[in-house]
Amino acid sequence: MTFRSVQNPQASGGRIYRPRMAATLTVPIMGNRAQRIQQEKSEDVITYTVTPKACRIERNDHNKADTCSLVLDWTVAGVDARVLDDATAEVHIAEADDDGYWHPSTGTVRFAGIVKEVDSERSEDSAAEVSLELMDYTALFLAAKPFGSSGVPSLSQTIEDAWQTVVSQTPGAEIFRDPKRLVLEDVDPSIVIGKGVSERFRKFDHVQTKPETDAWAVWQQCVGMLGLISYIEKDRCIVTTATNLYTERDAPLMVWGQNISDWHENRISALSKKGVWITSYSPETRQTIEAAWPPIGDDRVKRKRAKAKKVQSEDQIRQREERDYFAYAGVTSVAVLEDIAKRVYEERSRQELEGNISTAEMVVETEQGWRYSLLNLKAGDTVR
Repeated sequence: MTFRSVQNPQASGGRIYRPRMAATLTVPIMGNRAQRIQQEKSEDVITYTVTPKACRIERNDHNKADTCSLVLDWTVAGVDARVLDDATAEVHIAEADDDGYWHPSTGTVRFAGIVKEVDSERSEDSAAEVSLELMDYTALFLAAKPFGSSGVPSLSQTIEDAWQTVVSQTPGAEIFRDPKRLVLEDVDPSIVIGKGVSERFRKFDHVQTKPETDAWAVWQQCVGMLGLISYIEKDRCIVTTATNLYTERDAPLMVWGQNISDWHENRISALSKKGVWITSYSPETRQTIEAAWPPIGDDRVKRKRAKAKKVQSEDQIRQREERDYFAYAGVTSVAVLEDIAKRVYEERSRQELEGNISTAEMVVETEQGWRYSLLNLKAGDTVR
């Protein structure tokens, strides 16, 4: 999302938007090189607010970090670029009133994360600028690679304890040690991550990970074993079900000829109406367990036409269905494996159609007539 003031009433339904931006940077105490080396042992920081000249925010899915680009006037940035490189930031965006007034608050925070790159540029032909590239806190977990074995949760831990175990071995993620930073949506906090594994194996085993894996992949494996999805939202880690993440809840309306200035779409036929089939191995019974979603014979799965109309067995129906097959290790419960199959199907079904929409609006109506700020959109949200 790139934000700018809209001065063309026809492009914005007769409304002139006055977006205002501010970035709150938290940086180490400043000084010369010797002073900064000494201060590395200190937790003291300086927090100050700047007004960006430009801002671009990209919201990605739960497997990637959101990104933010800021362009600041050099005189506004006000500190050494080497100091900014260690900063954290909150980016506020809101619509000002007719007098140009607005007040930054928790409700106007559109991005929170860490500064990854700093670029300072000065030219005779243009104003001096400082460009900041930021990533949300998911980047801390993606950078914790290879992940130490002491940070891999055991299958007998609750989902809350597993999160604290991962956080304890992730450098820079101390903010998430606060239990309030983990938000469980329709998820039992006492559920153990090895729910899908027999209790006999649960007591002694740990989450299965691959060599050279990162902390975020370990955490996704923990929640994935329960058929759940987790993502970082500003300074909180959200754990939710695939149904909650992708369910339509009074979706905002984008109408061609009314609030859409550009539209592009592309259908990926390879994913059209394809079901999924998940397999795992149970060491207790020494048998392969399977789960399909949608269920065998469901109308949502594309099937080949049968030449004769006759009663068919389940195996015959299955052979005429379009499905992709996946192996999933570490689950011995059919019920849990079915939850995982549902999650995989939900994610894949939303990749059948991809594209982009451009709009000059900051606020649109929802299906039920409420006002909806497009600045609140995140990956997984529904737009109709």
